[in-house]
Amino acid sequence: MRLKAILHSHCPHCLRGPVFASFMRMNETCPVCGVKFEREDGYFMMSVFIGYVMTAVVLLPIVIYLYLNDASATWYLLALLPTLLILSPLIFHYARILWLHIDEVLDPRRG
Repeated sequence: MRLKAILHSHCPHCLRGPVFASFMRMNETCPVCGVKFEREDGYFMMSVFIGYVMTAVVLLPIVIYLYLNDASATWYLLALLPTLLILSPLIFHYARILWLHIDEVLDPRRG
């Protein structure tokens, strides 16, 4: 159930309400259960680290492939830059969603 909520960007508390109002703009509270998503200032800093890990998981196979094929720096740029530009919004989005769900599992909200 939680995996489905993560994939659909739903609230970590009730698993039904949308976290994002649009693709890059979050709701302040869940429209279904009313839970406030940002618990404190700087709350989403941990999602930055999750985003780093997600980026590494995506880019590392490309880098290894290019390295093993003795590619030039130009090929690294041609392969990595478009990948990063395309995936950055998705990584931003899902890093926040993952952090919300991890935090909810580790420190559940009351009521």
